[in-house]
Amino acid sequence: MASTPILRPVLASNIALLSQKVALMDLLVRKGGRDKASEQFQTSCKYCGGATMGQHYRHSMDHIELAALVAGNANQLCARKKGELHYDLRVRGGTLEKDFDLSRQRILDVMATFEHISQAGEEICSLPVDAHFNLSANSGAEITFSSTIGRELGFVLHHAIHHLAMVRIICLNTIGIEECELPSGFGRAPSTILFDNAQKP
Repeated sequence: MASTPILRPVLASNIALLSQKVALMDLLVRKGGRDKASEQFQTSCKYCGGATMGQHYRHSMDHIELAALVAGNANQLCARKKGELHYDLRVRGGTLEKDFDLSRQRILDVMATFEHISQAGEEICSLPVDAHFNLSANSGAEITFSSTIGRELGFVLHHAIHHLAMVRIICLNTIGIEECELPSGFGRAPSTILFDNAQKP
């Protein structure tokens, strides 16, 4: 039996999540103007350990952008030359956590990369990659997992949803956004939305 195609669905879901990020940024600009939106982007939230919206955007984008770049270069990969994803080699506290416009443009650029990848064949999802993580604070050594491009495109999406859940808390408790103003489904896992919908009479 043929396997269910995953490339276009997982790319569409990533693009939808990135669209939510952009929609929230545009909402902040509409409500308070560009300067205030930039300030809110950098405002610490005591309910999230002092983190900011910009920090959660930057961190989740680091993962998504990395997977997008590896998938975008899939034609250069083969069994003897795996893609490498070093998820914990990233720049913290840099411009992308603070520069509102640069952060927004980064999201749009990754969306364009996903649109380009969507023209590729389903076979790129099964191409092998190595995913590297720092899983212990007692050692700087990375742990390496054998994976595939398709699996990592799913992972970075799942990871980003949880960061948007934190952004949701920041918006509702620190920035002053009302629940009804947030993009539909913002910061909520698809499984949670499906469960809630199933409970409705």
